[in-house]
Amino acid sequence: MPNPKRHIVTFIKKAYGILIIVALLLSASDICGQSKSDTYLFHFSPFKDEKPAGAPHGRRVKVRLDYGLVSQFIITDPHYTSSLQTDGAYTLGLMLDIPILQNSNILVGGDFMNEKFDFYSFYFAPGYSVLYTGHEPYDHAIEMNEFQIPIEYKINFNPETRSAKEFYATVGWIYRSIIYNNALITNGNSGAFVWEGQNDINSVFQLFSSTGSGMVEASLGYQHNGLKSGNAWFFEIEYKYGLSPLTYLGNEAVGSNYIQFTLNTLAFKLGIKI
Repeated sequence: MPNPKRHIVTFIKKAYGILIIVALLLSASDICGQSKSDTYLFHFSPFKDEKPAGAPHGRRVKVRLDYGLVSQFIITDPHYTSSLQTDGAYTLGLMLDIPILQNSNILVGGDFMNEKFDFYSFYFAPGYSVLYTGHEPYDHAIEMNEFQIPIEYKINFNPETRSAKEFYATVGWIYRSIIYNNALITNGNSGAFVWEGQNDINSVFQLFSSTGSGMVEASLGYQHNGLKSGNAWFFEIEYKYGLSPLTYLGNEAVGSNYIQFTLNTLAFKLGIKI
């Protein structure tokens, strides 16, 4: 006769085995589902291949070279000079272009400027004391060389790395030093030579030396950028205003003239950035 307890034990064992198998299948299904979900998210994630991009603008320090023609704005004392004429001027520049923000730079370097002008005035020769009558028969032809050290802030109106055509502006301060000057004095009527000499122009408000003084500058420019290389060519209009008048002695040994004048410039420059 069958034993009912044995049948109950056998049934419980089978049911327990089936539950274990179902539990294992469910666990395997969850693991596989999670694996597929992770693969799916990784595959379609827009961040899976992202790498650090470095600096936001990726710009490097560059060198600017420029050449320009210069218009001179000279004011002399009308009581002691007349017939002022400018005879042409030019400038050569070498600057470092240093990125500091995404759309701005610092420019620092050196400018060489050559200036020529002449006017009529009096002249007292050494050993002579002449009463000034207002007659100005002598032509004073002046040539000056300046070395300038500018420190400028450059504002780019378009991003340099994303715009081939860019407009910009600069503002800055300049140390101005007259490194050479020559005065040639001739008789305005006959053209006869009277006197020639150097080192007879000084600054009124002197800075570091008798020929040193300060200036301020402002400019507007157009720059055409090479987006891959970062190189460019540019055209710039720059105005420089002298913070100190200059004194022309006429003859350094005797101080024949002592004429004060101001000299400001407007330059039209073309250059490259490499």
